[in-house]
This record gives sequence, structure tokens and C-alpha cells, in this order.
Amino acid sequence: MIQEISPRKFHCEYHPEKKPVPDSFLLCFDKRGILFRVQKDTGRHDLPRIRDFMTSGSTDTDALSQVRYLFSIDENMFFLTENPDFSKSIPAEGFLFEPLLFLRTYEPQYLAFAAVTGSQISRFYRSHRFCGRCGKAMIHSEAERAMVCPGCGLTEYPKISPAVIVAVRDGNRLLLTQNKRSTYPYRALIAGFVEIGETPEDTVHREVMEEAGLRVKNVRLYKMQPWAFSDTLMIGFTADLDGSDKITVQKSELTDASWFDRKDVSSAPFNISIGHEMITAFKNGEL
Repeated sequence: MIQEISPRKFHCEYHPEKKPVPDSFLLCFDKRGILFRVQKDTGRHDLPRIRDFMTSGSTDTDALSQVRYLFSIDENMFFLTENPDFSKSIPAEGFLFEPLLFLRTYEPQYLAFAAVTGSQISRFYRSHRFCGRCGKAMIHSEAERAMVCPGCGLTEYPKISPAVIVAVRDGNRLLLTQNKRSTYPYRALIAGFVEIGETPEDTVHREVMEEAGLRVKNVRLYKMQPWAFSDTLMIGFTADLDGSDKITVQKSELTDASWFDRKDVSSAPFNISIGHEMITAFKNGEL
């Protein structure tokens, strides 16, 4: 999965006092996606570093004037540019914005994880510029990763939405679906967000019934995954069919839901998500 970067170590501790050095990575996001430095001869995409925006050896540049420390992986520090005009000053040659989905297959994986995690923090900062209670401009907390209203004191933390994803089994068959609104070309497991007042196990039963009209039993936790593409904590479960195998597809959510024999199960060519991992594990007889 994308966050599995061992032996490298992810350090998410909040240190707003940290300052960048030329080798620090600088993440820049806008409506086009994430900024890369592109090698002219090879087309290789590299995450830009502070030094890529330094001129004449000077550090007194826009790249350094409005940046915020995000986290580190090993000794590599990652910063976010907070200059709203920064993207306008990027040279036309040698730099390119790519959509975040580009990170699904980007290598090395630890940099893909860093980039998509940075995008989650960036979205949080952009969407909490003003207080939702009194309308005043928010400021960064000096003690924790949060936005604080200097007027009414409201404190907002990064959005992390719990969701379940479940491998529903019937012996040697696995339930796979096709989402109606997704452009994702591969079949997927049933998934959904945890609602107010629910436990994740309650969500498993509700989502399977809503999307496929099936009852399940033996609901067991598989593992969890931070999924920064959608600000989600994915909670993976396995479950077994309980009763009739007749599927009733929720047409508002899915175009199809079907049982697949183990030998006929196909998985995506990349294995960055908990859903990919569970489907592959089932196909290989490990789930």
C-alpha cells in the first residue's frame, strides 16, 4: 500500500519552526494538480526542491518567503508553498502540473506517499482560511496542526473521514462492483463512509445491504490505511455471505455488482490501496 515505505520512516510531528534548506522538497498544488520538475531529455518527473527556485545562490526568493513545514521522511524535509501567486511565477519550461491521480503509479513510492499526504494538508489549509462560525480570518496554531480563529477561538483540525471497505466472500466467490460515478477502470470492493452514530461494523452491514441487497456475517477487521486522495481513513474488513446470494444493485451508486470465482478475479496492476491488496489476497487464496 502507498503508505508502506519501510525501511524509510515517516515523521508527522508538527514543527512549524523548521526552516527549509536547498535540498528540502517544496510541494506546490493548484487546481491543475501537483507541480513536478520535468527532465527535458528523459521526461522524468521529479518533485521540486527549494534549490530549483533559487536564483544566483540567493535564498531570498518567493520559494522561501511563504513556506510551511509539513513533515519529514527520514532526513528529507517537505514544505508547502503558501504563496497564492507562486504558481504564476513558475518558469514555463522545465515544470509541469500533473493531476493527483498521477501519484497512483509514481515512483519512488515514498515520494508518491509524501506528495499525496501533502495534498491532504494543503486542501485543509485552503478550505479553512476563514472561520465557519464568525467569519474571521483563521491563523495557524503554533502548538498543533490546526487552524484557530482569533475572534471566537474555534479550532479546526485536518479532515479525516472514516470509511469502510469490505471483501464479501461466499466460499470461493468474491463480490466485486463497478461504481457509477468513477472513471476507475477496475472492479472494486464495496465501500462507504461511516455515518454519525454508527460503528464501522454497523457501516459494513448497512453498505453491503444498500449497495448489493445482501446480508453478511463474520465481520472481521483486516487492516487500516490512511488514504489521502480523499481525506479518508480506510478501515478494511472481511465478511461472509449470510443467506441468499441474490444481488440487488443500488442503481444510484453502482452500474454492476457480481460474484466472481477466485480464478476469475482480476486486480489492478498497482497495489497501493487496501482494496487492491484484499482483492489480490483473495485471488491468491490468502483471504
